[in-house]
Amino acid sequence: MKKILVNLLVIFLMISMSSVFAKTDSNNGDWSKQNITLKNTSEAELMVRVGDIDALNDESGVDDSGYNPFTAVSQYAHGYPWVKDSNDVKGTDSIFVGSSYKGEATDGYSSFYNSYKDGEDAESAYTDGPLEIAMNYDASGLNVKNAILQLCVDDFQAISFDSNFTVKLNGKDAPFIAELLNHIDQTGPTAYIVSAIIPSNYYNDISSGKLVITIDETTGCGDGFAIDFAKLLVNYNNNIFTGKFTGTTTAGATVRLLGTATTVVASQNGGFEFEAIPGLNAIRASKEGYIEGYSFGIVFAGNVQSEDEEKWIPNIQLSQGQGSPDIDFSQFGTTNAWENASAWATKELEEADRLGLIPDSLKNGDLTKSITREEFAEVSVKAYEALTGKKATPATKNPFKDTTNPEVLKAYALGITTGTSDTTFEPNLLLNREQAATMLTRTYKKATIDGWTIAEDSKYPLEYTKSNTFVDDDKISSWAKDSVYFMNANGIINGVGDNKFAPKNVTSAEEAVGYANATREQAIIIATRMVKNLK
Repeated sequence: MKKILVNLLVIFLMISMSSVFAKTDSNNGDWSKQNITLKNTSEAELMVRVGDIDALNDESGVDDSGYNPFTAVSQYAHGYPWVKDSNDVKGTDSIFVGSSYKGEATDGYSSFYNSYKDGEDAESAYTDGPLEIAMNYDASGLNVKNAILQLCVDDFQAISFDSNFTVKLNGKDAPFIAELLNHIDQTGPTAYIVSAIIPSNYYNDISSGKLVITIDETTGCGDGFAIDFAKLLVNYNNNIFTGKFTGTTTAGATVRLLGTATTVVASQNGGFEFEAIPGLNAIRASKEGYIEGYSFGIVFAGNVQSEDEEKWIPNIQLSQGQGSPDIDFSQFGTTNAWENASAWATKELEEADRLGLIPDSLKNGDLTKSITREEFAEVSVKAYEALTGKKATPATKNPFKDTTNPEVLKAYALGITTGTSDTTFEPNLLLNREQAATMLTRTYKKATIDGWTIAEDSKYPLEYTKSNTFVDDDKISSWAKDSVYFMNANGIINGVGDNKFAPKNVTSAEEAVGYANATREQAIIIATRMVKNLK
């Protein structure tokens, strides 16, 4: 009987300890799970994670040492090599050297890998060939509008060893992820998250419910590497960009956050700023007549502090010379960025997609439909950010009872839009063409005129040469005329034919067919023209 009681006590203690030390959070689920899918988290409509979160099979990493890759603060240096776990998902928690490895070790991981190949280490976790992680999940009913892939990477040292990593998603080259891995240097061993925004060309793959990530090293130099886990966020919320960093470079240089098409233009004093996902981030600075430069560093979550690590403040001063072309993200954009669009609009919509001017809410949508006030506010914010290279911030106090959309609150804070009353915005109200011209003109003024506010708009007249008077000029509202003709003079917005502008629906028949309604594709295109013509 005593023996039975002792055994029961041991079992009870084991269960109790596992429940005490198991870590769970609402955005990632149970960290000890190898495969987990969550829907409608605060981060995204769909979250898929493959691999447990355990600092590469380090038992004390999470429970005793505070390993938390989601804040990036004071990351735990885990032991290596680690004992293999038969429960680990293929591709995770294992040391790789790639399919081209020549047998000459250049780091600790490749040295231990050689011991494994020599038959001296059968206990630790090693895998031959390229790293491959397969994500399988229920994608039924999923309409992909955007997606981010996060990899918790370990010991990638391309800068130190001139290694070259390639990445494929379902067999398709993904150089926008590879560039991240090739411009970081990890000397931990510490695992950090890198994040890449997935372009629209891969949306069908994501919608299939299976995404296979393949990483290989092609030079054979012996740069050992590993992945703790992979995480996919589909239809993510912008609140995941909780990190922020500033830096300096050559004045006027274009700075891009690697793994994304997001760019800013450095100010006259060379300053720039990004919002980013906490973890390991890298940037590229380039300018005509200069050789491009790179920098990488750790970005912490905005609500935490690190006592052990200095804040990353990149400084890239470019040297004159012949630079190399940047990644052309347009090659990854397809008509998957929209469900339906007019033939005449396709070319400019592709340009808009490349410039990042299509809001997430309109991705995979029917762009021939009339645009709402809410949607046009989102387009306007995109245009403002493209013109200025600055990220807009929402109004600190929301006056509206009928919307909490942060993009609307950004447009409101900028003065691009107002409410239809003190407490209502009417986000689903359709926008007409003169209203679109007016909102976009406000966007331009806010981006280019110091001191402009919507309250004092009349103090800032626009300079332009009026080359044409529309035959329906008398139907254009007095408050909209300046905006309409300014946009027309700069080749941004045209008439609808027969020298008519169609500012608003006047008759019930026009109202019924939406004669003067601005469409989504028109709105995106005029925003794109404004960015190109007036930046």
